[in-house]
Amino acid sequence: MKSLFQSLTVKMIFLMTILILVICGLFMYLLQQHIRDTTERQIGVEALNIAKTIASMEEIIAAFAHEQPSETIQQIVEPLRQDINAAFIVVGNAEGVRYSHPCVNKIGLQMVGGDNDAALLDRQAYISKTMGSLGESIRGKAPIILDDSIIGVVSVGFLTAHIDTTIQSHLYKWLQYTMMILLIGILGAISISLYIKKLLFNMEPIHIAKLYQQNKVILETTEEGILAVDHLNYITTINKSAYDMLDATHNQPISAWMGKKIEHIFSPKIIAEEHIHHLELSLDEHIIILNKAPLVEKKKKIGSLYTFRKKVDLQKIIDELKQVKQYANMQRAYTHEFANKLHIILGLLFSKQYKEAIAFIQEERNIQLKNQAFLNSAVTPPLLRALIQGKIAEAAELGIKLELKDISASIELSKQQEDAILTALGNVLQNAIEALKNWSTADKVIQLSINDYKNHYLLEIQDNGPGIDPNMYDAIFSQGVSTKQGLDRGYGLTISKKALDKVNGELLIDCGDLSGACFLIIVPKEVI
Repeated sequence: MKSLFQSLTVKMIFLMTILILVICGLFMYLLQQHIRDTTERQIGVEALNIAKTIASMEEIIAAFAHEQPSETIQQIVEPLRQDINAAFIVVGNAEGVRYSHPCVNKIGLQMVGGDNDAALLDRQAYISKTMGSLGESIRGKAPIILDDSIIGVVSVGFLTAHIDTTIQSHLYKWLQYTMMILLIGILGAISISLYIKKLLFNMEPIHIAKLYQQNKVILETTEEGILAVDHLNYITTINKSAYDMLDATHNQPISAWMGKKIEHIFSPKIIAEEHIHHLELSLDEHIIILNKAPLVEKKKKIGSLYTFRKKVDLQKIIDELKQVKQYANMQRAYTHEFANKLHIILGLLFSKQYKEAIAFIQEERNIQLKNQAFLNSAVTPPLLRALIQGKIAEAAELGIKLELKDISASIELSKQQEDAILTALGNVLQNAIEALKNWSTADKVIQLSINDYKNHYLLEIQDNGPGIDPNMYDAIFSQGVSTKQGLDRGYGLTISKKALDKVNGELLIDCGDLSGACFLIIVPKEVI
Protein backbone atom coordinates (compact mmCIF):
# COMPACT_ATOMS: atom_id res chain seq x y z
CA MET A 1 0.00 0.00 0.00
CA LYS A 2 2.84 2.38 0.85
CA SER A 3 4.54 1.78 -2.49
CA LEU A 4 1.19 2.30 -4.25
CA PHE A 5 0.82 5.81 -2.80
CA GLN A 6 4.36 6.68 -3.92
CA SER A 7 3.10 6.58 -7.50
CA LEU A 8 2.56 10.04 -9.01
CA THR A 9 -0.59 8.88 -10.83
CA VAL A 10 -2.18 7.46 -7.69
CA LYS A 11 -1.28 10.57 -5.67
CA MET A 12 -2.76 12.91 -8.27
CA ILE A 13 -5.97 10.85 -8.61
CA PHE A 14 -6.34 10.67 -4.81
CA LEU A 15 -5.68 14.37 -4.23
CA MET A 16 -7.86 15.54 -7.12
CA THR A 17 -10.69 13.22 -5.97
CA ILE A 18 -10.47 14.66 -2.45
CA LEU A 19 -10.52 18.17 -3.91
CA ILE A 20 -13.58 17.38 -6.05
CA LEU A 21 -15.33 15.82 -3.03
CA VAL A 22 -14.66 18.90 -0.92
CA ILE A 23 -15.89 21.19 -3.71
CA CYS A 24 -19.03 19.08 -4.22
CA GLY A 25 -19.70 18.96 -0.47
CA LEU A 26 -19.29 22.71 -0.15
CA PHE A 27 -21.51 23.20 -3.18
CA MET A 28 -24.25 21.02 -1.68
CA TYR A 29 -24.05 22.85 1.63
CA LEU A 30 -24.27 26.29 -0.02
CA LEU A 31 -27.02 25.04 -2.33
CA GLN A 32 -29.01 23.76 0.65
CA GLN A 33 -28.68 27.09 2.40
CA HIS A 34 -29.66 28.94 -0.76
CA ILE A 35 -32.72 26.74 -1.37
CA ARG A 36 -33.79 27.04 2.28
CA ASP A 37 -33.43 30.82 2.34
CA THR A 38 -35.20 31.20 -1.00
CA THR A 39 -38.02 28.81 -0.08
CA GLU A 40 -38.59 30.38 3.33
CA ARG A 41 -38.59 33.85 1.79
CA GLN A 42 -41.06 32.83 -0.92
CA ILE A 43 -43.33 31.05 1.55
CA GLY A 44 -43.15 33.98 3.96
CA VAL A 45 -44.13 36.41 1.16
CA GLU A 46 -46.99 34.09 0.14
CA ALA A 47 -48.20 33.79 3.75
CA LEU A 48 -48.03 37.59 4.19
CA ASN A 49 -49.98 38.25 0.99
CA ILE A 50 -52.67 35.76 2.01
CA ALA A 51 -52.83 37.29 5.49
CA LYS A 52 -53.26 40.78 4.01
CA THR A 53 -55.99 39.50 1.66
CA ILE A 54 -57.94 37.82 4.47
CA ALA A 55 -57.53 40.86 6.75
CA SER A 56 -59.12 43.05 4.08
CA MET A 57 -62.08 40.71 3.36
CA GLU A 58 -65.38 42.40 4.19
CA GLU A 59 -66.87 39.08 5.36
CA ILE A 60 -64.10 38.71 7.95
CA ILE A 61 -64.44 42.30 9.15
CA ALA A 62 -68.23 42.01 9.34
CA ALA A 63 -68.00 38.74 11.28
CA PHE A 64 -66.33 40.57 14.18
CA ALA A 65 -69.73 42.28 14.84
CA HIS A 66 -71.50 38.92 15.22
CA GLU A 67 -72.26 37.38 18.59
CA GLN A 68 -70.22 34.28 17.63
CA PRO A 69 -67.55 35.52 15.16
CA SER A 70 -65.73 32.17 15.13
CA GLU A 71 -68.60 30.34 13.44
CA THR A 72 -68.54 32.64 10.42
CA ILE A 73 -64.77 33.13 10.28
CA GLN A 74 -63.95 29.40 10.63
CA GLN A 75 -66.21 28.57 7.71
CA ILE A 76 -64.50 31.17 5.53
CA VAL A 77 -60.81 30.52 6.28
CA GLU A 78 -60.72 26.74 6.72
CA PRO A 79 -61.57 25.89 3.06
CA LEU A 80 -59.11 28.59 2.00
CA ARG A 81 -56.38 27.03 4.18
CA GLN A 82 -56.93 23.66 2.58
CA ASP A 83 -56.78 25.15 -0.91
CA ILE A 84 -53.39 26.82 -0.30
CA ASN A 85 -52.11 23.86 1.75
CA ALA A 86 -51.17 26.12 4.69
CA ALA A 87 -50.55 24.65 8.14
CA PHE A 88 -52.97 27.09 9.70
CA ILE A 89 -54.94 30.29 9.19
CA VAL A 90 -55.70 31.83 12.54
CA VAL A 91 -57.88 34.90 12.97
CA GLY A 92 -57.77 36.51 16.40
CA ASN A 93 -59.32 39.53 18.05
CA ALA A 94 -57.49 42.51 19.48
CA GLU A 95 -56.70 40.54 22.64
CA GLY A 96 -55.21 37.64 20.68
CA VAL A 97 -58.11 35.22 21.25
CA ARG A 98 -58.56 32.77 18.35
CA TYR A 99 -61.69 32.90 16.14
CA SER A 100 -60.35 30.20 13.77
CA HIS A 101 -57.87 27.32 13.90
CA PRO A 102 -57.36 23.98 12.10
CA CYS A 103 -57.94 22.31 15.47
CA VAL A 104 -61.47 23.33 16.41
CA ASN A 105 -60.88 22.64 20.10
CA LYS A 106 -58.23 25.43 20.14
CA ILE A 107 -60.73 28.10 19.03
CA GLY A 108 -61.34 30.56 21.82
CA LEU A 109 -57.91 30.06 23.31
CA GLN A 110 -55.07 32.57 23.32
CA MET A 111 -52.82 32.68 20.24
CA VAL A 112 -49.33 31.19 20.84
CA GLY A 113 -45.99 32.62 19.72
CA GLY A 114 -45.95 36.09 21.23
CA ASP A 115 -45.43 37.78 17.88
CA ASN A 116 -48.68 39.73 17.57
CA ASP A 117 -47.57 43.02 19.11
CA ALA A 118 -46.20 44.50 15.88
CA ALA A 119 -49.55 43.90 14.15
CA LEU A 120 -51.89 44.80 17.04
CA LEU A 121 -49.92 47.75 18.40
CA ASP A 122 -47.88 49.08 15.46
CA ARG A 123 -50.29 48.17 12.62
CA GLN A 124 -47.52 46.35 10.75
CA ALA A 125 -47.89 43.51 8.30
CA TYR A 126 -44.84 41.29 8.55
CA ILE A 127 -43.27 37.84 8.33
CA SER A 128 -42.10 35.98 11.42
CA LYS A 129 -40.65 32.59 12.26
CA THR A 130 -41.52 31.22 15.69
CA MET A 131 -42.72 28.18 17.62
CA GLY A 132 -46.48 27.78 17.85
CA SER A 133 -48.93 25.16 19.06
CA LEU A 134 -48.41 23.07 15.87
CA GLY A 135 -44.65 23.49 15.86
CA GLU A 136 -42.16 25.90 14.32
CA SER A 137 -43.66 27.81 11.40
CA ILE A 138 -43.15 30.71 9.07
CA ARG A 139 -45.98 33.15 9.45
CA GLY A 140 -47.44 36.08 7.60
CA LYS A 141 -49.30 38.45 9.93
CA ALA A 142 -51.57 41.38 9.07
CA PRO A 143 -53.82 43.58 11.29
CA ILE A 144 -57.61 43.75 10.73
CA ILE A 145 -58.60 47.39 10.71
CA LEU A 146 -62.11 48.85 10.95
CA ASP A 147 -62.64 52.60 10.97
CA ASP A 148 -58.96 53.18 11.72
CA SER A 149 -59.13 50.86 14.72
CA ILE A 150 -57.41 47.51 15.03
CA ILE A 151 -60.02 44.89 15.79
CA GLY A 152 -57.98 41.77 15.17
CA VAL A 153 -55.10 39.99 13.49
CA VAL A 154 -54.71 37.34 10.77
CA SER A 155 -51.86 34.80 10.98
CA VAL A 156 -51.16 32.48 8.03
CA GLY A 157 -48.50 29.87 8.69
CA PHE A 158 -46.54 27.05 6.99
CA LEU A 159 -44.69 24.54 9.17
CA THR A 160 -40.90 24.42 8.67
CA ALA A 161 -41.08 20.62 8.85
CA HIS A 162 -43.02 20.63 5.58
CA ILE A 163 -40.52 23.09 4.13
CA ASP A 164 -37.64 20.74 5.03
CA THR A 165 -39.38 17.94 3.18
CA THR A 166 -39.69 20.13 0.08
CA ILE A 167 -36.06 21.20 0.35
CA GLN A 168 -34.90 17.59 0.71
CA SER A 169 -36.77 16.58 -2.43
CA HIS A 170 -35.01 19.36 -4.35
CA LEU A 171 -31.64 18.48 -2.82
CA TYR A 172 -32.08 14.83 -3.75
CA LYS A 173 -32.29 15.82 -7.43
CA TRP A 174 -29.25 18.08 -7.06
CA LEU A 175 -27.40 15.32 -5.22
CA GLN A 176 -27.86 13.09 -8.28
CA TYR A 177 -26.43 15.82 -10.50
CA THR A 178 -23.55 16.31 -8.05
CA MET A 179 -22.73 12.59 -8.09
CA MET A 180 -22.59 12.72 -11.88
CA ILE A 181 -20.26 15.73 -11.66
CA LEU A 182 -18.15 13.86 -9.08
CA LEU A 183 -17.88 10.83 -11.35
CA ILE A 184 -16.92 12.99 -14.33
CA GLY A 185 -14.38 14.81 -12.16
CA ILE A 186 -12.78 11.54 -11.02
CA LEU A 187 -12.56 10.30 -14.63
CA GLY A 188 -11.06 13.67 -15.58
CA ALA A 189 -8.55 13.37 -12.72
CA ILE A 190 -7.52 9.94 -13.97
CA SER A 191 -7.15 11.22 -17.55
CA ILE A 192 -5.14 14.29 -16.49
CA SER A 193 -2.91 12.16 -14.23
CA LEU A 194 -2.17 9.69 -17.01
CA TYR A 195 -1.50 12.55 -19.45
CA ILE A 196 0.91 14.28 -17.06
CA LYS A 197 2.62 10.95 -16.37
CA LYS A 198 3.05 10.51 -20.13
CA LEU A 199 4.54 14.02 -20.42
CA LEU A 200 7.02 13.06 -17.69
CA PHE A 201 8.07 9.95 -19.69
CA ASN A 202 6.30 7.70 -17.13
CA MET A 203 8.80 8.74 -14.47
CA GLU A 204 8.03 9.17 -10.78
CA PRO A 205 8.91 12.43 -8.96
CA ILE A 206 11.78 10.76 -7.10
CA HIS A 207 13.28 9.60 -10.40
CA ILE A 208 12.82 13.06 -11.93
CA ALA A 209 14.52 14.65 -8.92
CA LYS A 210 17.46 12.23 -9.17
CA LEU A 211 17.76 12.80 -12.91
CA TYR A 212 17.67 16.57 -12.44
CA GLN A 213 20.36 16.35 -9.76
CA GLN A 214 22.54 14.15 -11.97
CA ASN A 215 22.16 16.50 -14.94
CA LYS A 216 22.97 19.47 -12.72
CA VAL A 217 26.15 17.78 -11.45
CA ILE A 218 27.13 16.77 -15.00
CA LEU A 219 26.67 20.33 -16.28
CA GLU A 220 28.65 21.78 -13.37
CA THR A 221 31.55 19.32 -13.48
CA THR A 222 32.07 18.80 -17.22
CA GLU A 223 35.06 20.69 -18.60
CA GLU A 224 33.36 21.35 -21.93
CA GLY A 225 31.29 24.48 -22.33
CA ILE A 226 27.65 23.63 -22.99
CA LEU A 227 25.05 26.00 -24.44
CA ALA A 228 21.50 25.01 -25.37
CA VAL A 229 19.19 27.34 -27.30
CA ASP A 230 15.53 27.13 -28.28
CA HIS A 231 14.13 27.37 -31.81
CA LEU A 232 14.37 31.18 -31.63
CA ASN A 233 18.08 31.00 -30.65
CA TYR A 234 17.53 32.18 -27.07
CA ILE A 235 19.87 30.57 -24.53
CA THR A 236 18.02 28.10 -22.28
CA THR A 237 20.95 26.26 -20.67
CA ILE A 238 24.50 27.31 -19.87
CA ASN A 239 26.99 25.45 -17.68
CA LYS A 240 29.82 26.82 -15.54
CA SER A 241 32.57 26.01 -18.05
CA ALA A 242 30.79 27.96 -20.81
CA TYR A 243 30.14 30.81 -18.37
CA ASP A 244 33.84 30.98 -17.41
CA MET A 245 34.87 31.14 -21.07
CA LEU A 246 32.27 33.73 -22.05
CA ASP A 247 32.72 35.94 -19.00
CA ALA A 248 36.07 35.22 -17.35
CA THR A 249 35.78 38.24 -15.04
CA HIS A 250 32.22 37.29 -14.02
CA ASN A 251 30.88 40.78 -14.67
CA GLN A 252 27.40 39.30 -14.90
CA PRO A 253 25.86 36.39 -12.96
CA ILE A 254 25.36 33.16 -14.86
CA SER A 255 21.58 33.70 -14.70
CA ALA A 256 21.98 36.91 -16.76
CA TRP A 257 23.04 34.80 -19.76
CA MET A 258 19.74 32.90 -19.74
CA GLY A 259 17.39 34.27 -22.37
CA LYS A 260 20.12 36.05 -24.35
CA LYS A 261 20.33 35.61 -28.11
CA ILE A 262 23.12 33.31 -29.31
CA GLU A 263 24.01 35.99 -31.91
CA HIS A 264 25.89 37.78 -29.11
CA ILE A 265 28.37 34.86 -29.07
CA PHE A 266 28.64 33.22 -32.49
CA SER A 267 28.56 34.56 -36.04
CA PRO A 268 25.49 34.21 -38.31
CA LYS A 269 27.36 31.64 -40.43
CA ILE A 270 27.75 29.32 -37.45
CA ILE A 271 24.17 29.86 -36.28
CA ALA A 272 22.85 29.00 -39.74
CA GLU A 273 24.64 25.62 -39.79
CA GLU A 274 22.73 22.57 -38.54
CA HIS A 275 25.78 20.40 -37.78
CA ILE A 276 29.32 21.49 -36.90
CA HIS A 277 32.15 19.10 -36.02
CA HIS A 278 35.46 20.14 -34.46
CA LEU A 279 35.47 23.68 -35.79
CA GLU A 280 38.42 25.76 -34.56
CA LEU A 281 37.62 29.42 -34.03
CA SER A 282 38.30 32.42 -31.82
CA LEU A 283 35.95 33.20 -28.92
CA ASP A 284 36.92 36.40 -27.12
CA GLU A 285 40.45 35.67 -25.84
CA HIS A 286 40.22 31.91 -26.32
CA ILE A 287 40.70 29.56 -29.23
CA ILE A 288 37.98 26.94 -28.99
CA ILE A 289 36.98 23.71 -30.69
CA LEU A 290 33.24 23.93 -31.43
CA ASN A 291 30.63 21.26 -32.06
CA LYS A 292 26.96 21.86 -32.83
CA ALA A 293 23.98 19.53 -33.18
CA PRO A 294 20.21 20.13 -33.49
CA LEU A 295 17.85 19.25 -30.63
CA VAL A 296 14.95 17.25 -32.09
CA GLU A 297 11.74 16.06 -30.45
CA LYS A 298 9.20 13.99 -32.39
CA LYS A 299 10.96 14.85 -35.68
CA LYS A 300 10.62 18.57 -34.93
CA LYS A 301 13.59 20.82 -34.22
CA ILE A 302 13.21 22.48 -30.83
CA GLY A 303 16.66 24.09 -30.59
CA SER A 304 20.40 23.50 -30.90
CA LEU A 305 23.20 22.31 -28.65
CA TYR A 306 26.64 23.96 -28.73
CA THR A 307 29.60 22.29 -27.04
CA PHE A 308 33.06 23.80 -27.05
CA ARG A 309 36.38 23.53 -25.27
CA LYS A 310 39.53 25.61 -25.07
CA LYS A 311 42.08 24.48 -27.58
CA VAL A 312 44.82 25.05 -25.02
CA ASP A 313 43.34 22.23 -22.91
CA LEU A 314 43.87 19.88 -25.83
CA GLN A 315 47.08 21.47 -27.06
CA LYS A 316 49.45 19.04 -25.37
CA ILE A 317 47.79 16.02 -26.93
CA ILE A 318 47.40 17.86 -30.23
CA ASP A 319 51.09 18.76 -30.27
CA GLU A 320 52.11 15.17 -29.61
CA LEU A 321 49.79 13.88 -32.32
CA LYS A 322 51.01 16.55 -34.72
CA GLN A 323 54.61 15.57 -34.13
CA VAL A 324 53.82 11.92 -34.78
CA LYS A 325 51.78 12.81 -37.87
CA GLN A 326 54.44 15.18 -39.18
CA TYR A 327 57.12 12.56 -38.62
CA ALA A 328 55.06 9.97 -40.52
CA ASN A 329 54.33 12.43 -43.35
CA MET A 330 57.97 13.45 -43.42
CA GLN A 331 59.19 9.86 -43.72
CA ARG A 332 56.64 9.10 -46.43
CA ALA A 333 57.52 12.28 -48.30
CA TYR A 334 61.27 11.65 -47.97
CA THR A 335 60.81 8.10 -49.23
CA HIS A 336 58.78 9.32 -52.19
CA GLU A 337 61.20 12.19 -52.89
CA PHE A 338 64.24 9.94 -52.52
CA ALA A 339 62.77 7.43 -54.99
CA ASN A 340 62.10 10.23 -57.51
CA LYS A 341 65.67 11.52 -57.19
CA LEU A 342 67.08 8.01 -57.61
CA HIS A 343 65.06 7.67 -60.81
CA ILE A 344 66.47 10.99 -62.05
CA ILE A 345 70.03 9.91 -61.29
CA LEU A 346 69.38 6.49 -62.84
CA GLY A 347 68.02 8.17 -65.97
CA LEU A 348 71.07 10.44 -66.24
CA LEU A 349 73.42 7.49 -65.82
CA PHE A 350 71.59 5.44 -68.46
CA SER A 351 71.92 8.45 -70.80
CA LYS A 352 75.65 8.60 -69.93
CA GLN A 353 75.21 12.20 -68.73
CA TYR A 354 77.66 11.73 -65.91
CA LYS A 355 78.49 15.39 -65.39
CA GLU A 356 74.79 16.31 -65.08
CA ALA A 357 74.27 13.45 -62.62
CA ILE A 358 77.20 14.62 -60.46
CA ALA A 359 75.96 18.24 -60.59
CA PHE A 360 72.45 17.12 -59.58
CA ILE A 361 73.83 15.13 -56.65
CA GLN A 362 76.02 18.03 -55.49
CA GLU A 363 73.10 20.50 -55.73
CA GLU A 364 70.86 18.23 -53.68
CA ARG A 365 73.62 17.74 -51.15
CA ASN A 366 74.08 21.52 -50.76
CA ILE A 367 70.34 22.00 -50.24
CA GLN A 368 70.24 19.23 -47.65
CA LEU A 369 73.28 20.60 -45.82
CA LYS A 370 71.72 24.07 -45.74
CA ASN A 371 68.43 22.78 -44.43
CA GLN A 372 70.08 20.49 -41.92
CA ALA A 373 72.21 23.36 -40.58
CA PHE A 374 69.02 24.96 -39.41
CA LEU A 375 66.96 21.86 -38.59
CA ASN A 376 69.78 20.28 -36.58
CA SER A 377 70.81 23.47 -34.82
CA ALA A 378 70.88 23.05 -31.05
CA VAL A 379 70.16 26.78 -30.61
CA THR A 380 66.98 26.85 -32.73
CA PRO A 381 63.87 25.97 -30.65
CA PRO A 382 63.02 22.29 -31.20
CA LEU A 383 59.30 22.92 -31.76
CA LEU A 384 60.11 25.50 -34.44
CA ARG A 385 62.46 23.02 -36.16
CA ALA A 386 59.77 20.33 -35.95
CA LEU A 387 57.14 22.65 -37.41
CA ILE A 388 59.32 23.66 -40.39
CA GLN A 389 60.45 20.09 -40.98
CA GLY A 390 56.84 18.87 -40.92
CA LYS A 391 55.71 21.58 -43.33
CA ILE A 392 58.62 20.76 -45.70
CA ALA A 393 57.48 17.14 -45.74
CA GLU A 394 53.78 18.08 -46.16
CA ALA A 395 54.60 20.45 -49.03
CA ALA A 396 56.82 17.89 -50.76
CA GLU A 397 53.96 15.33 -50.57
CA LEU A 398 51.81 17.77 -52.56
CA GLY A 399 54.53 18.55 -55.11
CA ILE A 400 55.40 21.89 -53.50
CA LYS A 401 58.97 22.91 -52.78
CA LEU A 402 59.47 24.69 -49.46
CA GLU A 403 62.84 26.46 -49.63
CA LEU A 404 64.76 27.70 -46.60
CA LYS A 405 66.49 30.94 -47.55
CA ASP A 406 68.67 33.19 -45.38
CA ILE A 407 68.09 31.10 -42.25
CA SER A 408 69.75 32.28 -39.05
CA ALA A 409 71.29 29.40 -37.18
CA SER A 410 70.85 31.02 -33.78
CA ILE A 411 67.34 31.95 -32.57
CA GLU A 412 66.64 32.59 -28.91
CA LEU A 413 62.99 33.01 -27.90
CA SER A 414 61.00 33.14 -24.70
CA LYS A 415 58.25 30.57 -24.22
CA GLN A 416 55.57 33.17 -25.04
CA GLN A 417 57.44 34.33 -28.15
CA GLU A 418 57.95 30.76 -29.30
CA ASP A 419 54.21 30.00 -28.94
CA ALA A 420 53.34 33.16 -30.90
CA ILE A 421 55.75 32.34 -33.74
CA LEU A 422 54.56 28.71 -33.90
CA THR A 423 50.96 29.87 -34.20
CA ALA A 424 51.64 32.56 -36.80
CA LEU A 425 54.20 30.64 -38.89
CA GLY A 426 52.11 27.48 -38.87
CA ASN A 427 49.01 29.32 -40.11
CA VAL A 428 50.84 31.31 -42.79
CA LEU A 429 52.70 28.25 -44.13
CA GLN A 430 49.45 26.25 -44.13
CA ASN A 431 47.70 29.02 -46.07
CA ALA A 432 50.54 29.01 -48.62
CA ILE A 433 50.38 25.22 -49.04
CA GLU A 434 46.58 25.32 -49.53
CA ALA A 435 46.88 28.20 -52.01
CA LEU A 436 49.41 26.27 -54.14
CA LYS A 437 47.78 22.85 -53.78
CA ASN A 438 45.27 23.41 -56.61
CA TRP A 439 47.21 26.18 -58.38
CA SER A 440 47.98 25.47 -62.03
CA THR A 441 51.70 26.14 -62.33
CA ALA A 442 54.60 23.86 -63.13
CA ASP A 443 56.91 24.77 -60.24
CA LYS A 444 55.17 25.42 -56.91
CA VAL A 445 57.51 27.19 -54.52
CA ILE A 446 57.29 28.54 -50.97
CA GLN A 447 60.27 30.46 -49.61
CA LEU A 448 60.93 30.89 -45.89
CA SER A 449 63.64 33.16 -44.55
CA ILE A 450 64.48 33.93 -40.91
CA ASN A 451 66.69 36.97 -40.38
CA ASP A 452 68.35 37.94 -37.13
CA TYR A 453 68.51 41.72 -36.72
CA LYS A 454 69.76 43.74 -33.79
CA ASN A 455 66.44 44.24 -32.05
CA HIS A 456 64.13 41.74 -33.68
CA TYR A 457 63.69 38.57 -35.72
CA LEU A 458 62.08 38.84 -39.16
CA LEU A 459 60.38 35.81 -40.75
CA GLU A 460 59.41 36.21 -44.39
CA ILE A 461 57.09 33.72 -46.09
CA GLN A 462 56.26 34.07 -49.78
CA ASP A 463 54.94 31.83 -52.55
CA ASN A 464 54.29 31.87 -56.27
CA GLY A 465 50.56 31.11 -55.91
CA PRO A 466 47.50 33.21 -56.84
CA GLY A 467 48.28 35.86 -54.24
CA ILE A 468 45.81 38.13 -52.44
CA ASP A 469 43.58 40.79 -53.99
CA PRO A 470 44.97 44.22 -52.93
CA ASN A 471 41.39 45.27 -52.07
CA MET A 472 41.48 42.72 -49.26
CA TYR A 473 44.70 43.96 -47.63
CA ASP A 474 42.93 46.12 -45.05
CA ALA A 475 40.48 43.38 -44.01
CA ILE A 476 42.59 40.22 -44.39
CA PHE A 477 43.38 40.03 -40.65
CA SER A 478 39.73 40.46 -39.61
CA GLN A 479 37.86 37.46 -38.27
CA GLY A 480 35.83 35.60 -40.90
CA VAL A 481 37.62 37.18 -43.88
CA SER A 482 39.26 34.66 -46.20
CA THR A 483 40.12 34.11 -49.84
CA LYS A 484 38.86 30.51 -49.49
CA GLN A 485 35.31 29.19 -49.16
CA GLY A 486 34.12 27.32 -46.10
CA LEU A 487 32.59 27.76 -42.66
CA ASP A 488 35.87 27.38 -40.77
CA ARG A 489 37.76 29.93 -42.84
CA GLY A 490 38.93 33.39 -41.86
CA TYR A 491 40.29 32.60 -38.39
CA GLY A 492 43.95 31.61 -38.87
CA LEU A 493 45.39 35.06 -39.60
CA THR A 494 43.19 36.65 -36.90
CA ILE A 495 44.47 34.18 -34.32
CA SER A 496 48.06 34.67 -35.51
CA LYS A 497 47.85 38.45 -35.22
CA LYS A 498 46.38 38.25 -31.72
CA ALA A 499 49.14 35.86 -30.64
CA LEU A 500 51.86 38.21 -31.96
CA ASP A 501 50.20 41.26 -30.40
CA LYS A 502 50.68 39.67 -26.97
CA VAL A 503 54.49 39.69 -27.46
CA ASN A 504 54.52 43.10 -29.16
CA GLY A 505 55.09 41.42 -32.50
CA GLU A 506 53.58 42.19 -35.88
CA LEU A 507 52.08 40.29 -38.79
CA LEU A 508 52.22 42.22 -42.05
CA ILE A 509 51.41 41.64 -45.70
CA ASP A 510 54.06 42.78 -48.19
CA CYS A 511 55.15 42.55 -51.82
CA GLY A 512 57.69 39.77 -52.29
CA ASP A 513 60.02 38.60 -55.03
CA LEU A 514 57.66 35.80 -56.07
CA SER A 515 54.31 36.30 -57.79
CA GLY A 516 52.08 35.19 -54.88
CA ALA A 517 51.45 36.34 -51.34
CA CYS A 518 54.17 37.57 -48.99
CA PHE A 519 53.81 37.80 -45.20
CA LEU A 520 56.22 39.24 -42.63
CA ILE A 521 56.38 38.07 -39.02
CA ILE A 522 58.29 40.45 -36.75
CA VAL A 523 59.14 39.52 -33.16
CA PRO A 524 61.25 41.73 -30.87
CA LYS A 525 64.13 40.04 -29.10
CA GLU A 526 62.97 41.30 -25.73
CA VAL A 527 59.35 41.56 -24.55
CA ILE A 528 58.75 45.17 -23.52
